[in-house]
This record gives sequence, C-alpha cells and structure tokens, in this order.
Amino acid sequence: MTFVIARKNGIPIYIQLKNQIKDLVQRGVWATGHRLPTERELASQLGVSRNTVSLAYDELEAEGIIARRQGSGTFVTAGEGSLERMGRKERLLKIIDLALEEASHMGFSIDDFLAIVLLRVRERKELLGRVQVAFVECNREQLDYFTRELELGSGVAIHAILLDELRASPDEARARLSHMDLVVTTFYHQDEVCELGAPPEKTLGIALEPDLTSIVRIARIPRESTLPVVCLSETFAQSIVQALASTDLTFASMPIITTRNGEELKQALQGARAVIVSPGRKRDVEENASPGTEVVEFIFRPDAGSINMLKAALLRIKDCPEKELVAVTQQNG
Repeated sequence: MTFVIARKNGIPIYIQLKNQIKDLVQRGVWATGHRLPTERELASQLGVSRNTVSLAYDELEAEGIIARRQGSGTFVTAGEGSLERMGRKERLLKIIDLALEEASHMGFSIDDFLAIVLLRVRERKELLGRVQVAFVECNREQLDYFTRELELGSGVAIHAILLDELRASPDEARARLSHMDLVVTTFYHQDEVCELGAPPEKTLGIALEPDLTSIVRIARIPRESTLPVVCLSETFAQSIVQALASTDLTFASMPIITTRNGEELKQALQGARAVIVSPGRKRDVEENASPGTEVVEFIFRPDAGSINMLKAALLRIKDCPEKELVAVTQQNG
C-alpha cells in the first residue's frame, strides 16, 4: 500500500498518515482484522522516524480504529464505513462486541468487563456533571503540563486538545468546542481557536512565561557549547529556542532531538555537557546521556495574572454560567 506524504504543506506527517489509514478503513480497503505494517516497517517505507508512525498509530488506537495486540501485531478493529451503514443499535452492539473481543485477548473475563464498564459509566455520569474546560495548545508537552500541574479544584473536567487535531477536522472541532463551558489557550493561538469553533465569549487567552529557574541554569552554560534540546515535539523545541533568543541566550549549536529510541538518543547526546529537556523527557535523557551531563528541564508556566483570571472565570461559571463569563472574557480582551 502506497501512502502519499507531503512534506511542505504544513500538516504534520503523522496526521497525514493517520488520515490516510482512516480513509482506507472507511472505504473498506482495510477491513476489520486487517493487519497493519509494524511501526518499523512503515517508517522505513516512508522514510520517516518510527516515532512519527507511532504517533499516528497512537491516535488511531485512541479512536478505536486499530488495536495493538502484544506479540501479534496491530489490527483494524472497526471498519467505520461498514458501521455507518448499520442502525444506531446495531452499531453500538458491534462496538460492544469488538470491545469484548479485545478484553478477552487482554485476559479479562466477561464479569470483569461488566464491572469495568459499570464503573466507567458511573465515572462518565459524574464527569458530565462537572464544568467542562478545554485546554488547546500546539504541542503535547504544554498540554501535559496544564492537565498535570494546574490545580483547578473538584468539579472541573479538563480536556486536553492539540491544535492540529482541530485543524485536521474543522467540523468536528466546532462541535466539540461548542459544548465546553470554557476554552483556554494562549494569546498566540486565541484568534485561530475561535475561528475553529470556540465561542469567543467562552474563550480565555493566557500568557506563558519561561520558568526563571530554567533560565538561570541555562545562562550559566558557556555560549560556545553545543546545547541539544530534547522534546516530544519540534514545535515545543522551537518555542524553547525562541524564548532563549529573546533573552539573548544563544549557543554555538542547539540541535533539536525528538527521537524516543534509546540508542538514537544516546548517540545524539554524545559529547554534550548540558542538555535542555521538555517536561516528560528528563528521565529519557538521564538514562542515555553521559555521566555528569547537566540536564535542565525547561518549563513554560502561565503567569500569575492568567492563573487568577482562569480561577475567577471558573468561579463565575459555577455561579452564573453565561452572563458572568462573558464579563470575564471581555475584561481579558
């Protein structure tokens, strides 16, 4: 099977690959049970990193289109085109059957499956009773930070959404964002997020600033150094490079490294005396860098004013869902 990858159209390669695989499934070219190429095989065929293929497979798996089976491979689990031709009840039963089959492969009994489903339903009912907040950003690192570090209190359900996901499916994005009580993004992306469907009166722009501790540690590194930047995404790495340049911190070389392969990472870090890492990559680097290498975690934090405005918006949503939120977002604008 030949995939067409455009490297200069601005759409990330993993999203191009994901969409083309979805199209094969929707058209029935790849039916339920079809075995996909391994990540290594497909990466070699396309001339891209294995990480790129892995990201595409991760998203397809999250959407229930494929499933990975330990020791067996990766398979199509739901041909969307065939499901769409069924009635609503038949489609739901098909999805349940597929889930039961997957649970059985994973070693769960039918009773186990039932107990887990009932627990999940209770959790979902509770979730729907909470304030729904979407965080939209262009890189996974910042989204992970938002959902992990920001304390928004009980009664708030956080939805982490990549900007590329919205760009890839504008109609779906508009429907998804319209159901949120509050959409939070950075000032840089606020206009685009609104164009993609977020109601302006429910959209809050926040400002991010580099953590001062990170800046101070990096400022002590000799300027003639080669300073690798290890991240999950090139987007976040470029944000780091630009943030440092704005404070006049430039170095002889700042190679960007996004591979998750241990051997490739170890080779890329050879000779480096210091490395900048994004949240989530620190352990990878510490395991593969030479002993004595300084590892500096680079974090962007919302400024104090943005945090206060976010919490004030949430309080007003709980007290008065529509009128007060409009007032907060207008003050922010």
